[in-house]
Amino acid sequence: MAQRSPRKSAREVDARERVRARRAAHWERERRLEDLATDYELAAQEIEDVTEAAEEKIAAYAARLRGQAKTAEEELRDRQARSVGQMLQLDGVRSVADRLGESVETIRKVAAESTSTQEDPAPDQSSAPAATTARETPTGQPVSASATHTGTPHGPTLSGSAEERAASTREEKG
Repeated sequence: MAQRSPRKSAREVDARERVRARRAAHWERERRLEDLATDYELAAQEIEDVTEAAEEKIAAYAARLRGQAKTAEEELRDRQARSVGQMLQLDGVRSVADRLGESVETIRKVAAESTSTQEDPAPDQSSAPAATTARETPTGQPVSASATHTGTPHGPTLSGSAEERAASTREEKG
């Protein structure tokens, strides 16, 4: 028996064309999906890069702002210290602490900073004889008597009681 060669019918040719068309559409869809997935991954990497660059800029800006704030804070603390130092020339530590709503230790600490950073030191009144009396300030701080000075290079002289309080403040520190 002789073998018959397969014959291609019109139906078979049409079926093959439909299969090829579907397969081509499938591969085109797969190529597009792959392109879109690649685009997605590139965008994700760019997001990371942008975020990292922004974080670096934020950190640099924050560091600069912290430096500016620290400088401003130091200037303001110096101003506080000068104010406390001047207040202590007029009144006692406890009275100044009460007036400012701070503890005596805090006022002493600020006053110590004031004396260490003060460019124009207070006039030396240590030569005045200090005699302790039984008088006290309204806050219970003892007041020492001292001689009244007639003038200083820093302006008018304080009254005797203010100088007494300033002298007692220096005695407490020393």
